[in-house]
Amino acid sequence: MATAPPRQEWLVVIPDQEGMFDKRMEVRPQHFKELPPKLEDSAPCAYKAGGALLEDPIKEGVDLKINGSFLLATAETKEDVIKTLKEDIYTKSGVWDWNKIQIHPIKSAFIRP
Repeated sequence: MATAPPRQEWLVVIPDQEGMFDKRMEVRPQHFKELPPKLEDSAPCAYKAGGALLEDPIKEGVDLKINGSFLLATAETKEDVIKTLKEDIYTKSGVWDWNKIQIHPIKSAFIRP
């Protein structure tokens, strides 16, 4: 029986478009609602870690200044990553700046739980 080729790890950095913080917060619940299938290892683009890019380091008592997203995922191809990202509400609502997206193939040395 043939085994599937190992999936490539991908590091994705997607800045938000200028002035999209309110829109990000508006659609954020839908973004999180749509995450569970993408967290499954069997997903075409399986998310391993992800979160917000911040303008400034976290400071107690100060609201986060979110200005984008990062993602660590596994997929067979870059096209699988792009297809999954294009289906995200942050793309569909114009939050993410696709002119500045970075998608890099990587090989992680370790991932802590």
